Amino acid sequence: MAELTDDIQKYEDAWVDTMIQIWKEKIERLRVIRTGALHESFSDQVSRTQSGDTLKLKFLRYGIYQALGTGYGYDSAEKGNNGDLKFLDPAYRERHRLNMQRKVGPAWGGYMTSGKPRKRRDWFSRKLFMSVIALREDLARITGEQAAMIICNALHDTRNVVRR
Repeated sequence: MAELTDDIQKYEDAWVDTMIQIWKEKIERLRVIRTGALHESFSDQVSRTQSGDTLKLKFLRYGIYQALGTGYGYDSAEKGNNGDLKFLDPAYRERHRLNMQRKVGPAWGGYMTSGKPRKRRDWFSRKLFMSVIALREDLARITGEQAAMIICNALHDTRNVVRR
């Protein structure tokens, strides 16, 4: 039984490390890395108790906004927009000169916008969903193999006792 626990713990630890690595690589490919804060914010916490293991992956909330193609505060009805983002309408963008490059930030720093509306850069949800399914299947396989081994060993021991 200890061997099963060790196998599962090793698999979970490797899965968490791999998931973070996949996310970092995806962020780099999609260029969601202007300041590097999101890229460096990843952390994990694995808690093991009698009732089961909990795997937590954490990152800056900003990452959710990048994945959805929105900005801070545009993702909820509490801001009063109910998801209707007027600034994405081409006519609105032209009328308010949002379709042109412009400086953002203080006069001494900041950066230039592209003038194009934001687009989704989904760096985590699809990968997470597929990886969780793979994790579930692999843990079921590991547990099944170990259970089969325990049953076979018990049957072998019983057979040896009966032979005597």
